[in-house]
Amino acid sequence: MAPFAVCMRSTDWSMAIERRNILVISVYIILAALDFVPVPVPARMIFPLAWLTLCAMSQKQWVLMAALFFSFLGDVMGWCNELIPQIGFFALAQILYIILFCFVAPPKRTWPKSVRIALLALVASVYGAAMMLIFPHVEDTAIASGIAVYAVLLLGMCYAALRYRNACLIIGATLFVISDFTLSFHWFVQPLSHAVLCIMLPYYAGQLFLFLGASHKVFV
Repeated sequence: MAPFAVCMRSTDWSMAIERRNILVISVYIILAALDFVPVPVPARMIFPLAWLTLCAMSQKQWVLMAALFFSFLGDVMGWCNELIPQIGFFALAQILYIILFCFVAPPKRTWPKSVRIALLALVASVYGAAMMLIFPHVEDTAIASGIAVYAVLLLGMCYAALRYRNACLIIGATLFVISDFTLSFHWFVQPLSHAVLCIMLPYYAGQLFLFLGASHKVFV
């Protein structure tokens, strides 16, 4: 009976995890959807990350919670149209994601060295191409410096996540990068039609995938 009991406890735990994730995802989608519908809800863009922060706190995932909390503060600054503080808070979020992925729960199984070198080269190429595209259009030196530093941290987070054999982390980090570079293009190069959809949809999806991938102590 003991092995059967252990199996049952394991199954019950797995089912509890699944139910919890269904609740997290459902509420998150509802809150994120408010940003895309013509409904006059004040500060609606800050709700999704507030919810994920609370979910991470309920799971006692403290570093993940801190990363999400600083992302939430970045969203608050974005709602207030405060660019420099927004960049600063998101930079802190990327630092915490890097700490989480590299030191708190480093991958137990990573890609072969050749693949990791290729990933690093890809990340560096994306950084160089993005800077060549965006920098000529940034007139303020302080903002340009902040963007350069933030881009290094963002792509550092992306590389740290890509080392895992974890689909959620890979998708989440990639979508986060797409969102931030789309935002930079919209701000400094050329305004985009349907900017909210192009920027916020990958952002919200990216944060959710990062949360789901990193919501357990062992990410693989």
